[in-house]
Amino acid sequence: MSNTDDATDEILHELAEAKAWPTRLKQVLDGGSDVGDEMREAGERIEALEKRAKETIKRLGCVDPQTRMISQGMADMLIGWYTFKDSLKS
Repeated sequence: MSNTDDATDEILHELAEAKAWPTRLKQVLDGGSDVGDEMREAGERIEALEKRAKETIKRLGCVDPQTRMISQGMADMLIGWYTFKDSLKS
């Protein structure tokens, strides 16, 4: 496996993990705990992960099949995160 494959696998794994953060934070929040610090940290990590994903996509190019997987993973992560944040405003 090449370094590019390893990097792609790593970013896909991290995107999948980050996609689960809103569910976990919601459970903790519903339990009555303060998650302000965790949300701030998660937001920073999501921004950094989005940046890395975009850089990886740029490096791979639009014709690489892994680009689509990373784009979809990033979109899923961001949709979940912003849906969660929007639900807190209601």
